[in-house]
Amino acid sequence: MRRRLALLFAAAVAFVSGCETVPVSGRSQLILVSDKEISALAAGEFSKMKKAPGDPRLAKIREIGLKVVAAARPDDRAGVLPPAARWEFAIIDDKAPNAFAMPGGKIGFNTGMFAFTPTDDDIAVILGHEVAHVLCRHGAERVSQAMMMTASVIIADQATRNKSESTRNAWMVALPAVAQVGVMLPYSRAHESESDKLGLFFMARAGYNPEAAPAFWTRFAAKGGSKTPEFLSTHPSDSTRIANLRAWMPQAKAQMPRKP
Repeated sequence: MRRRLALLFAAAVAFVSGCETVPVSGRSQLILVSDKEISALAAGEFSKMKKAPGDPRLAKIREIGLKVVAAARPDDRAGVLPPAARWEFAIIDDKAPNAFAMPGGKIGFNTGMFAFTPTDDDIAVILGHEVAHVLCRHGAERVSQAMMMTASVIIADQATRNKSESTRNAWMVALPAVAQVGVMLPYSRAHESESDKLGLFFMARAGYNPEAAPAFWTRFAAKGGSKTPEFLSTHPSDSTRIANLRAWMPQAKAQMPRKP
């Protein structure tokens, strides 16, 4: 039954996803919400975050971020990226090593990430990756997938209403689990790989050294701790990510500005 559920869910996603494609990769994606709707949701979340407006490092984040956004515009055929003046940057008062870019032009850089980004090149690695998420509309895609998952559960509930309680319970337990492992997590890993690749290109176009990307992820992976198996993770494994970045390096370097 699990294989059948996974195939049904994947078929539903494929059926409604053909009208949108990801820049550069050309992957079809499911988008059921407008950019305006997802930007409004992002702005609401951004407003709740604890920021450090007096942090002197904010100017550097803004400088690098705007260069990366400018470098991403050649691939923005859908007009997803806001004009430079509309981007808002913030240092987030959070020790977790994290950063993000939100639809609508919101970029946050946690205080905890600075320990891993001592150079401008390192910061560009992170911001390139995050801006790529925005350009590829990954946030809207994740929301849309969640909507499809909810719809699938409702459909399954109706389809099994005349079945035994044990059968109905089995469907209700299996459908979310199979969809998560068989569809949602692979798509999430695809998002991360797309952002790694495009982010590498963006930082190179902006004049930063793309070799910093595999070096950064090698250092980041070395922090230790337990590792979730790749098939159960939202991100590629460290080794997969680093190998991919190295494989894309010749393409990235070819996009660096020529020195006079």
